[in-house]
Amino acid sequence: MKKRFVSNFVFAAMAVIFMAGTVFAEFNLRTSVDVSGKYEAGDVSADVDTSAALSGEYMRRAAGDYLRLGGGFEFSLPKTYKYQGKEMDEPFWFFPLYISVQSNPIKPAPELFFRLNLGYDVAYTDGNIEESEYIRTFAGGLYYAFVTGWEFPFGLFFDIKYSVHNGSVTFDHIHSSYSYKIDSVYTNFSVGIGYKFGRPRN
Repeated sequence: MKKRFVSNFVFAAMAVIFMAGTVFAEFNLRTSVDVSGKYEAGDVSADVDTSAALSGEYMRRAAGDYLRLGGGFEFSLPKTYKYQGKEMDEPFWFFPLYISVQSNPIKPAPELFFRLNLGYDVAYTDGNIEESEYIRTFAGGLYYAFVTGWEFPFGLFFDIKYSVHNGSVTFDHIHSSYSYKIDSVYTNFSVGIGYKFGRPRN
């Protein structure tokens, strides 16, 4: 019940943000590379192969030049991971929608920014994976990220981001009604570069 409330709240908030997109004068488009990542589910703890992602955010000034509010999205390329030295043929990806809060708190260096993203992964897999006597189904969950970076006056920016993607894996027995679910989490650091289109209005 709590998870459903959180997801419904996030979806409603994102709908409001995107419907109000015409009043947002700044749009950030970013491409990034995951420099390190780890996937954990049950007793599995595995390193994730390098991948890339594309993200974008609408932003609006909330307090002069030092606070901005908005929302965004991210689409990552399919990712694979190694478990006990073996490459697992189980690609997965994420499509989080999130609310974003950005601060440029240092007056002598207004180009330096910090951002918090909070949202929900609405897509988390390439489908069901059949193995042995179980079908595995991946589902999304709560998403959050911490970002810091530098904005150049001509619109270019770069940043470093730490992301956490929570989810779950459900195991359904092929020949019976038995099933069980375990939580999963994917964490990663990424390095990105992007461009700011327009400037936020007051």
